[in-house]
Amino acid sequence: MKVWRGWIELWDRREPVTALALVRILVALVLLYDYLVMWKLDLIEPLWSLPPDGYATPNDRWAVRWFGGGPDAAFGLWLATVIALVAMAAGALTRVACVAFVLLSAQFAHLGPDADRGIDQLLRVVVAILALSRSHAMWSVDAWLWRRLGRPMSPIVPAWPRYLLFAQLVWVYFSGGHNKTGTEWGPYDGFTALANTLADPHFARFAPDWVAALHPLTRVATALTITFELTSPLLIVFTYYAATADRPGTLRRWCNRLRLRAIWIALGISFHVGIAITMQLGIFPLGMLALYPIVLLPRELDRFGARIR
Repeated sequence: MKVWRGWIELWDRREPVTALALVRILVALVLLYDYLVMWKLDLIEPLWSLPPDGYATPNDRWAVRWFGGGPDAAFGLWLATVIALVAMAAGALTRVACVAFVLLSAQFAHLGPDADRGIDQLLRVVVAILALSRSHAMWSVDAWLWRRLGRPMSPIVPAWPRYLLFAQLVWVYFSGGHNKTGTEWGPYDGFTALANTLADPHFARFAPDWVAALHPLTRVATALTITFELTSPLLIVFTYYAATADRPGTLRRWCNRLRLRAIWIALGISFHVGIAITMQLGIFPLGMLALYPIVLLPRELDRFGARIR
Protein backbone atom coordinates (compact mmCIF):
# COMPACT_ATOMS: atom_id res chain seq x y z
CA MET A 1 0.00 0.00 0.00
CA LYS A 2 2.90 2.36 0.68
CA VAL A 3 4.23 1.79 -2.85
CA TRP A 4 0.74 2.23 -4.31
CA ARG A 5 0.17 5.49 -2.43
CA GLY A 6 3.57 6.75 -3.55
CA TRP A 7 2.72 5.91 -7.17
CA ILE A 8 -0.58 7.82 -6.95
CA GLU A 9 1.08 10.80 -5.29
CA LEU A 10 3.74 10.88 -8.01
CA TRP A 11 1.21 11.25 -10.83
CA ASP A 12 -1.01 13.61 -8.84
CA ARG A 13 1.67 16.17 -8.07
CA ARG A 14 1.23 19.81 -8.99
CA GLU A 15 3.90 22.31 -9.99
CA PRO A 16 4.25 25.68 -11.77
CA VAL A 17 3.40 25.51 -15.46
CA THR A 18 6.57 27.37 -16.51
CA ALA A 19 8.40 24.39 -18.07
CA LEU A 20 5.39 23.20 -20.08
CA ALA A 21 4.64 26.72 -21.29
CA LEU A 22 8.24 27.18 -22.44
CA VAL A 23 8.23 23.84 -24.26
CA ARG A 24 4.95 24.72 -25.98
CA ILE A 25 6.30 28.03 -27.26
CA LEU A 26 9.76 26.76 -28.24
CA VAL A 27 8.51 23.62 -30.00
CA ALA A 28 5.92 25.64 -31.92
CA LEU A 29 8.53 28.18 -33.03
CA VAL A 30 10.99 25.48 -34.14
CA LEU A 31 8.30 23.68 -36.15
CA LEU A 32 7.04 26.96 -37.61
CA TYR A 33 10.55 27.80 -38.77
CA ASP A 34 10.81 24.36 -40.39
CA TYR A 35 7.54 24.72 -42.30
CA LEU A 36 8.45 28.22 -43.47
CA VAL A 37 11.77 26.88 -44.79
CA MET A 38 9.83 24.24 -46.74
CA TRP A 39 7.77 27.02 -48.31
CA LYS A 40 10.87 29.09 -49.09
CA LEU A 41 12.52 26.10 -50.81
CA ASP A 42 9.34 25.29 -52.81
CA LEU A 43 9.11 21.84 -51.26
CA ILE A 44 5.39 21.82 -50.50
CA GLU A 45 4.26 20.59 -53.90
CA PRO A 46 7.04 18.00 -54.44
CA LEU A 47 6.70 16.51 -50.96
CA TRP A 48 2.94 16.35 -50.52
CA SER A 49 1.32 16.39 -53.96
CA LEU A 50 0.38 13.15 -55.67
CA PRO A 51 1.99 12.29 -59.04
CA PRO A 52 2.43 13.79 -61.57
CA ASP A 53 2.62 17.06 -59.59
CA GLY A 54 4.74 15.67 -56.80
CA TYR A 55 6.19 12.53 -55.30
CA ALA A 56 3.72 11.87 -52.48
CA THR A 57 2.64 8.29 -51.79
CA PRO A 58 -0.95 7.63 -52.98
CA ASN A 59 -3.25 6.76 -50.07
CA ASP A 60 -6.87 7.06 -49.01
CA ARG A 61 -6.27 9.06 -45.84
CA TRP A 62 -8.79 11.74 -44.94
CA ALA A 63 -6.70 14.61 -46.31
CA VAL A 64 -6.61 13.09 -49.81
CA ARG A 65 -10.16 11.80 -49.62
CA TRP A 66 -11.56 15.19 -48.61
CA PHE A 67 -9.30 17.65 -50.40
CA GLY A 68 -7.63 15.67 -53.17
CA GLY A 69 -3.93 15.23 -53.78
CA GLY A 70 -3.08 18.17 -56.00
CA PRO A 71 -0.80 21.17 -55.34
CA ASP A 72 -3.67 23.30 -54.00
CA ALA A 73 -4.58 20.64 -51.45
CA ALA A 74 -0.95 20.31 -50.39
CA PHE A 75 -0.66 24.07 -49.91
CA GLY A 76 -3.94 24.16 -48.01
CA LEU A 77 -2.71 21.48 -45.59
CA TRP A 78 0.58 23.35 -45.17
CA LEU A 79 -1.24 26.63 -44.50
CA ALA A 80 -3.54 24.96 -41.95
CA THR A 81 -0.47 23.53 -40.20
CA VAL A 82 1.23 26.94 -40.07
CA ILE A 83 -1.92 28.51 -38.60
CA ALA A 84 -2.09 25.75 -35.98
CA LEU A 85 1.55 26.35 -35.02
CA VAL A 86 1.04 30.12 -34.75
CA ALA A 87 -1.98 29.51 -32.50
CA MET A 88 0.01 27.01 -30.46
CA ALA A 89 2.89 29.45 -29.93
CA ALA A 90 0.49 32.24 -28.99
CA GLY A 91 -1.57 29.93 -26.79
CA ALA A 92 -4.82 30.67 -28.63
CA LEU A 93 -7.24 27.74 -28.51
CA THR A 94 -4.11 25.86 -27.51
CA ARG A 95 -5.50 22.35 -27.17
CA VAL A 96 -7.41 22.61 -30.46
CA ALA A 97 -4.26 23.90 -32.19
CA CYS A 98 -2.16 21.05 -30.75
CA VAL A 99 -4.64 18.38 -31.88
CA ALA A 100 -4.92 19.99 -35.31
CA PHE A 101 -1.14 19.98 -35.73
CA VAL A 102 -0.87 16.31 -34.71
CA LEU A 103 -3.54 15.27 -37.24
CA LEU A 104 -2.08 17.39 -40.05
CA SER A 105 1.47 16.25 -39.33
CA ALA A 106 0.32 12.63 -39.40
CA GLN A 107 -1.22 13.22 -42.83
CA PHE A 108 2.06 14.64 -44.10
CA ALA A 109 3.79 11.52 -42.75
CA HIS A 110 1.44 9.32 -44.80
CA LEU A 111 1.81 11.45 -47.93
CA GLY A 112 5.61 11.66 -47.72
CA PRO A 113 6.90 8.88 -45.45
CA ASP A 114 10.48 9.36 -46.64
CA ALA A 115 10.30 13.01 -45.51
CA ASP A 116 8.97 12.17 -42.05
CA ARG A 117 12.15 12.41 -39.99
CA GLY A 118 12.76 11.12 -36.52
CA ILE A 119 12.50 14.64 -35.09
CA ASP A 120 9.09 15.02 -36.78
CA GLN A 121 7.82 11.88 -35.07
CA LEU A 122 9.28 12.96 -31.73
CA LEU A 123 7.76 16.45 -31.78
CA ARG A 124 4.43 15.07 -32.97
CA VAL A 125 4.26 12.99 -29.78
CA VAL A 126 5.42 15.99 -27.72
CA VAL A 127 2.60 18.14 -29.10
CA ALA A 128 0.08 15.35 -28.42
CA ILE A 129 1.17 15.32 -24.76
CA LEU A 130 0.97 19.13 -24.64
CA ALA A 131 -2.62 18.89 -25.89
CA LEU A 132 -3.43 16.88 -22.75
CA SER A 133 -1.62 19.31 -20.46
CA ARG A 134 -2.36 22.81 -19.20
CA SER A 135 0.62 24.37 -20.94
CA HIS A 136 -1.63 27.31 -21.90
CA ALA A 137 -2.01 28.42 -18.27
CA MET A 138 0.84 30.93 -18.74
CA TRP A 139 2.06 33.19 -21.57
CA SER A 140 -0.98 32.52 -23.71
CA VAL A 141 -4.00 34.22 -25.22
CA ASP A 142 -6.14 31.63 -23.47
CA ALA A 143 -4.82 32.63 -20.03
CA TRP A 144 -5.25 36.33 -20.83
CA LEU A 145 -8.82 35.79 -22.01
CA TRP A 146 -9.87 33.77 -18.96
CA ARG A 147 -8.26 36.39 -16.72
CA ARG A 148 -10.29 39.13 -18.42
CA LEU A 149 -13.44 37.05 -17.91
CA GLY A 150 -12.73 36.92 -14.18
CA ARG A 151 -11.82 33.23 -14.15
CA PRO A 152 -8.00 33.23 -14.15
CA MET A 153 -6.27 29.95 -14.86
CA SER A 154 -4.16 28.56 -12.05
CA PRO A 155 -0.41 28.55 -12.81
CA ILE A 156 -0.09 25.40 -10.67
CA VAL A 157 -0.86 22.44 -12.92
CA PRO A 158 -0.51 18.64 -12.94
CA ALA A 159 3.12 17.63 -13.34
CA TRP A 160 2.57 14.32 -15.12
CA PRO A 161 2.83 15.76 -18.70
CA ARG A 162 6.31 17.04 -17.85
CA TYR A 163 7.21 13.64 -16.42
CA LEU A 164 6.12 11.95 -19.66
CA LEU A 165 8.14 14.40 -21.76
CA PHE A 166 11.11 13.88 -19.45
CA ALA A 167 10.88 10.10 -19.86
CA GLN A 168 10.58 10.47 -23.63
CA LEU A 169 13.69 12.64 -23.80
CA VAL A 170 15.65 10.08 -21.79
CA TRP A 171 14.39 7.26 -24.00
CA VAL A 172 15.39 9.09 -27.19
CA TYR A 173 18.97 9.43 -25.95
CA PHE A 174 19.18 5.92 -24.51
CA SER A 175 17.78 4.22 -27.62
CA GLY A 176 19.94 6.46 -29.80
CA GLY A 177 23.01 5.23 -27.96
CA HIS A 178 21.98 1.60 -28.42
CA ASN A 179 21.39 2.14 -32.13
CA LYS A 180 24.95 3.37 -32.61
CA THR A 181 26.27 -0.12 -33.21
CA GLY A 182 29.09 0.76 -35.63
CA THR A 183 32.62 0.12 -34.44
CA GLU A 184 33.49 3.77 -35.13
CA TRP A 185 31.53 4.67 -32.00
CA GLY A 186 33.76 2.58 -29.76
CA PRO A 187 37.41 2.11 -28.87
CA TYR A 188 37.86 -0.70 -31.40
CA ASP A 189 37.80 1.82 -34.25
CA GLY A 190 39.21 4.72 -32.24
CA PHE A 191 36.00 6.70 -31.65
CA THR A 192 36.09 8.07 -35.22
CA ALA A 193 32.33 8.44 -35.77
CA LEU A 194 32.13 12.23 -35.47
CA ALA A 195 35.23 12.77 -37.58
CA ASN A 196 33.70 10.58 -40.30
CA THR A 197 30.43 12.51 -40.16
CA LEU A 198 32.13 15.91 -40.24
CA ALA A 199 34.03 14.81 -43.33
CA ASP A 200 30.87 13.62 -45.10
CA PRO A 201 29.63 16.35 -47.49
CA HIS A 202 26.05 15.11 -47.08
CA PHE A 203 26.02 16.08 -43.39
CA ALA A 204 28.94 18.49 -42.87
CA ARG A 205 28.26 22.21 -42.94
CA PHE A 206 31.89 23.12 -43.77
CA ALA A 207 34.68 21.72 -45.92
CA PRO A 208 36.40 18.82 -44.11
CA ASP A 209 39.91 20.33 -44.17
CA TRP A 210 39.76 21.33 -40.50
CA VAL A 211 38.70 17.89 -39.22
CA ALA A 212 42.19 16.36 -39.47
CA ALA A 213 43.72 19.11 -37.34
CA LEU A 214 41.18 18.53 -34.57
CA HIS A 215 40.97 14.76 -34.91
CA PRO A 216 41.93 14.08 -31.24
CA LEU A 217 39.14 16.39 -30.07
CA THR A 218 36.59 14.68 -32.31
CA ARG A 219 37.56 11.34 -30.77
CA VAL A 220 36.99 12.74 -27.28
CA ALA A 221 33.67 14.23 -28.43
CA THR A 222 32.61 10.86 -29.86
CA ALA A 223 33.43 9.09 -26.60
CA LEU A 224 31.54 11.73 -24.60
CA THR A 225 28.53 11.49 -26.93
CA ILE A 226 28.11 7.73 -26.66
CA THR A 227 28.69 7.87 -22.90
CA PHE A 228 26.18 10.69 -22.56
CA GLU A 229 23.50 8.73 -24.42
CA LEU A 230 24.05 5.35 -22.79
CA THR A 231 24.02 6.85 -19.29
CA SER A 232 20.97 9.06 -19.91
CA PRO A 233 18.71 7.03 -17.53
CA LEU A 234 20.93 8.31 -14.71
CA LEU A 235 19.47 11.75 -15.34
CA ILE A 236 16.28 10.53 -13.67
CA VAL A 237 18.30 9.59 -10.57
CA PHE A 238 20.30 12.84 -10.59
CA THR A 239 17.11 14.91 -10.91
CA TYR A 240 15.45 13.01 -8.08
CA TYR A 241 18.47 13.60 -5.88
CA ALA A 242 18.47 17.31 -6.74
CA ALA A 243 14.76 17.60 -5.96
CA THR A 244 15.23 15.83 -2.60
CA ALA A 245 18.55 17.38 -1.60
CA ASP A 246 17.31 17.89 1.96
CA ARG A 247 17.01 14.14 2.51
CA PRO A 248 19.86 12.02 3.92
CA GLY A 249 22.01 9.66 1.85
CA THR A 250 25.67 9.48 0.94
CA LEU A 251 25.09 8.84 -2.76
CA ARG A 252 22.58 11.69 -2.97
CA ARG A 253 24.99 14.05 -1.23
CA TRP A 254 27.90 13.19 -3.53
CA CYS A 255 25.84 13.38 -6.74
CA ASN A 256 24.66 16.85 -5.76
CA ARG A 257 28.08 17.96 -4.57
CA LEU A 258 29.75 16.84 -7.81
CA ARG A 259 26.95 18.47 -9.81
CA LEU A 260 26.55 15.38 -12.01
CA ARG A 261 23.15 16.53 -13.20
CA ALA A 262 24.49 19.94 -14.25
CA ILE A 263 27.34 18.21 -16.09
CA TRP A 264 24.90 15.95 -17.95
CA ILE A 265 22.70 18.90 -18.97
CA ALA A 266 25.76 20.90 -20.08
CA LEU A 267 26.92 17.95 -22.20
CA GLY A 268 23.50 17.71 -23.84
CA ILE A 269 23.38 21.40 -24.66
CA SER A 270 26.96 21.32 -26.00
CA PHE A 271 26.10 18.23 -28.03
CA HIS A 272 23.19 19.91 -29.83
CA VAL A 273 24.85 23.30 -30.22
CA GLY A 274 27.84 21.54 -31.79
CA ILE A 275 25.55 19.71 -34.20
CA ALA A 276 23.77 22.94 -35.13
CA ILE A 277 27.07 24.68 -35.88
CA THR A 278 28.93 21.91 -37.73
CA MET A 279 26.26 19.71 -39.33
CA GLN A 280 23.23 20.06 -41.56
CA LEU A 281 20.61 17.99 -39.77
CA GLY A 282 17.62 20.27 -40.15
CA ILE A 283 15.72 21.15 -36.99
CA PHE A 284 16.98 18.15 -35.00
CA PRO A 285 19.30 20.10 -32.64
CA LEU A 286 16.82 22.96 -32.19
CA GLY A 287 13.93 20.57 -31.65
CA MET A 288 15.82 18.69 -28.95
CA LEU A 289 16.95 21.87 -27.21
CA ALA A 290 13.33 23.06 -27.19
CA LEU A 291 12.58 20.19 -24.78
CA TYR A 292 15.29 21.06 -22.26
CA PRO A 293 13.09 23.21 -19.97
CA ILE A 294 11.52 19.95 -18.77
CA VAL A 295 14.81 18.74 -17.25
CA LEU A 296 14.97 21.77 -14.96
CA LEU A 297 13.26 21.82 -11.58
CA PRO A 298 10.44 24.36 -11.14
CA ARG A 299 12.43 26.31 -8.54
CA GLU A 300 15.38 26.54 -10.95
CA LEU A 301 13.15 28.00 -13.65
CA ASP A 302 11.73 30.46 -11.14
CA ARG A 303 15.23 31.60 -10.17
CA PHE A 304 16.22 31.90 -13.82
CA GLY A 305 13.12 33.96 -14.57
CA ALA A 306 13.80 36.21 -11.59
CA ARG A 307 17.32 36.88 -12.83
CA ILE A 308 16.04 37.78 -16.29
CA ARG A 309 13.44 40.14 -14.83
